[in-house]
Amino acid sequence: MKTDVTTEVERVHRLLAKWMGSDGEPAVLETLRAAHADDFTMITTDGRQMTVDDLFGALSGARNAAPGLGIEVDEVTVAEDAADLVVVHFRETHQHEGRTTQRRTTAVLHRTPQGIRWRHLHETAVAG
Repeated sequence: MKTDVTTEVERVHRLLAKWMGSDGEPAVLETLRAAHADDFTMITTDGRQMTVDDLFGALSGARNAAPGLGIEVDEVTVAEDAADLVVVHFRETHQHEGRTTQRRTTAVLHRTPQGIRWRHLHETAVAG
């Protein structure tokens, strides 16, 4: 169902912006980590592959690293919704210190009894 997927994508990006853009409580990072599967992988905009440990190792030192960071998500499209796995595409717009950047993102989400867990994320920078 698209609604739960859109809600989850927006929720995770709000948490990420709160963690990186403010002096958020440690619970913010803990909640963000709980949304990701233990076998989560990510391809960054510069082509690096990261594991869940790589990502959260980097994020642990990124609290308030970009004060005032805003992340907007739109153009959410469910490409595939098969039982417990969902493939979703969306656009992220990051705003920080007067600069706006965008990326196109594809994510694989897993519906579990405990909620949606992120399995994979692939980000591509939008030129401009």
